[in-house]
Amino acid sequence: MKRTRFNALPVLAILLAVSACATVDPAAEQANVMANLAERSGPVADPALPREGGMVSEDMAVSLALANNHRLLARLNEAGLARADQVMASRPVNPLVEVMTLPGDGHGRVWDVDLRASLLGIAATPWRAAAAQDRYEARQAGTVLAALDFIADTRRAWVEAVAARQRLDLQQRIRDAAAASLVVAEEIRSAGNSPALELERERMFAQQAELDYLEAEHAALQARLALGRQLGIPVSADQLPSRLDAGRAPLEALDPQAALTASLPLAAARANVEAAAGEAGLENWGSLLEHVELGGVFEREDGDWSRGWMLEFALPIFDTGSARRTAAQLRTEQAIHQHAALAYDIRNALEAAEAMAMLAQRRFTHIEDDALPTSERLMDATMRQYNAMQVSVFDLMAAVQMRSRTGQAYVEALADWHQARIVLDQIRAGGSPAMVAASDSGDTAPTRGEGDH
Repeated sequence: MKRTRFNALPVLAILLAVSACATVDPAAEQANVMANLAERSGPVADPALPREGGMVSEDMAVSLALANNHRLLARLNEAGLARADQVMASRPVNPLVEVMTLPGDGHGRVWDVDLRASLLGIAATPWRAAAAQDRYEARQAGTVLAALDFIADTRRAWVEAVAARQRLDLQQRIRDAAAASLVVAEEIRSAGNSPALELERERMFAQQAELDYLEAEHAALQARLALGRQLGIPVSADQLPSRLDAGRAPLEALDPQAALTASLPLAAARANVEAAAGEAGLENWGSLLEHVELGGVFEREDGDWSRGWMLEFALPIFDTGSARRTAAQLRTEQAIHQHAALAYDIRNALEAAEAMAMLAQRRFTHIEDDALPTSERLMDATMRQYNAMQVSVFDLMAAVQMRSRTGQAYVEALADWHQARIVLDQIRAGGSPAMVAASDSGDTAPTRGEGDH
């Protein structure tokens, strides 16, 4: 007797498996990310190093960082990984083949071939593919978002490095003035025209100015090293501008609705809501039909064929799937709440950035137009009177300190204005607003739909 038995999948399952095959092109995915990035933040210049004696501008720092920061380059590979996961999640579950052979009763070997597949794995492919597409779009948005936020971080690092150098130049002038004042005080003391106490106070003033300079020098070095880490290449002090540009033009206001429309964190959160909702709907069936297998049975015995069907399923006695369905619904509710919270955070961050920009502009405009000229005139007049022995060293110290505080306030206000400008540009391009974590919108559900077999 010769008996052959096998379970055949419907032809539809084979067609679905073939049609689901797709290739993953990492270079094309990364190119899509960079094209989206350029559309949102503007074209990026070629990453050419500055010529000898040239300066690293803010835009040049961005192009150098995009080309040389290996952490960002590693992050951009997420685009290809997202596509690979989407392709895998969109394909039907592979069928199972079981082959068994036994010696026959003088009629040759007996072959038993079993071919079966999960009913849910085939029927739920369109729903699982739709959820996978939503996850893919969310991760693609997250990759573009990471690049946008990286550009903003690079601009912030550049602004801080230039501001630190500007503070250092200010402290150097104060130190030089204090050193020159000390020389004059020593000459006056050697001529016997001032008490020793006045000279010691002058020395203390010069020493404090030296300490302040060393502290500013250290801060400038740390800011420059931080910029170098962001760029992926070292940056020398001579390659940085000596001062920040004064932003006289008012910053363009951004409509809150336009910010919400452009927001990539919000787009990722919206995609996660849709994916979680789709997976929750699939879970209603998956929790009951995940272990249902269907196949055809064909047996041959003594040359006669017999046909039938095979159905295999798990009895939902101990686990009816209610917990899985509840968990899927809760993940959907989580995604909805996080989407709403993110929308509020974006509006709040936009309002805070605009207020910061307005205040910073008012501050540095007032300091530049009024406070700085006044402190300069006070400093010059006090120095002339001090050299003529008409005011004490305390008056000179007070004038120097006032000039120092005014200069520091100007640099801080100017740096704050540039930081606000960067934040507004970041939100306008769809990046993460201040105080909003980019990962908040993407941790509510697994990356693949439930019910895989």
